Amino acid sequence: MVTRLALLLAFVSACTISSPFGVECVSDQNCGCANCCIAYRCTAVGPLVNDAGSMNQDGGTMASDAGPRSWTVSTFAGSTRGFRDAKGADAQLASPSQVALDSNGLLYVADTGNNCIRTIDPDGNVSTLAPNDWPCGGTALDGPEGVAVDPSGNVYVANTGKNCVLQRTPAGVVSVIGGSCTQQANECLNSPNPSRFARPSAVAFSDPYLLVTEISGNRVRWIDLRSGAAGTLAGQGSGTAPITDGTCSFTTQCSGSATGAKFNGPSGIAVASPGVVYVTDVYNCALRRMQLQPGCAITTLGRAGCPMFVSEDTSGIIRNAWGVAAGRGPLAGLAVVADTGNHRIATVDENGVLGVIAGTRVKGFMDGPALEAQFQFPAGVAVDGSGRIFVSDGSNHRIRLVEPK
Repeated sequence: MVTRLALLLAFVSACTISSPFGVECVSDQNCGCANCCIAYRCTAVGPLVNDAGSMNQDGGTMASDAGPRSWTVSTFAGSTRGFRDAKGADAQLASPSQVALDSNGLLYVADTGNNCIRTIDPDGNVSTLAPNDWPCGGTALDGPEGVAVDPSGNVYVANTGKNCVLQRTPAGVVSVIGGSCTQQANECLNSPNPSRFARPSAVAFSDPYLLVTEISGNRVRWIDLRSGAAGTLAGQGSGTAPITDGTCSFTTQCSGSATGAKFNGPSGIAVASPGVVYVTDVYNCALRRMQLQPGCAITTLGRAGCPMFVSEDTSGIIRNAWGVAAGRGPLAGLAVVADTGNHRIATVDENGVLGVIAGTRVKGFMDGPALEAQFQFPAGVAVDGSGRIFVSDGSNHRIRLVEPK
């Protein structure tokens, strides 16, 4: 499976490649994939409808905005690609991925291109987390894409390029809690350790577990933070059907049951409430909802399926979305999505209704009124208690702030 950076680079051109379903299709997303056509046409699992119930030509539609009626976009930190600890636009990042907020408003950033973890305080001051243990550009981290923090201040990192998951305690103790950081995914091994992960992409804390998406393994995994045991919550592993709703369970096996849900590139993950988890399913252009309690069921919210042709209207879908966060404040009850392929920030409600908060679907860089602002491959989102959205704007190498006026 390709990395996020390779996917972003492949967006700029189109090619015709073979699909695993025996047909050829045009892909503007991943011309280098040898085993799949990422942009195949899926069967709709249900159209996205707006409040008026109308649909567009692509099988869905969207509300014009979500939450407060007026939003604005500004640059919180970052400028050109590079590395510099500084304040606001004087700082530099490189292709940031997932982001996470702690209880004090400190933003953690997986600075993927710099191979390090950065923090940004509420005033926009950018620092490097644990520079002695995880030096930027060093060998400890390799393309980290996921970051999360728990209420006790423990920081968790999906060390994507090394196929492992790390933990750093408030006292500065760093340990490997999933995988072996060997840079080889190999096969999934059963719990207890040694566990193996296939390109962990994002992490989310759900006491007493850490939930991990495996973008190459097509699984959502769990790590028991009490015992260190690891297993599979959902997904059938590599080479399985691209999308199937179904069941999930905290199994210690490598794959879920035969009736379980299936993914094709799970990336972003967010705990919305006790027992409810959202996962972005990148290569299905879908948002999945995991209802863990009661029972354990996974459903697809709204329309699922990536466009076959570059000319198709994608306004009614989330396109190759990498990041997701649970809405708070005026966005409570919504999933907030980094709609990566559409270069915008969107919301999805429990009924699959899609709303657009910021972005124009034209990649670029522009601050200002949210529906006129431009992003370039936004990859991660985090929402604070006031409903402000922090966005890692990957190819603009910035952290953007979307907030109600």
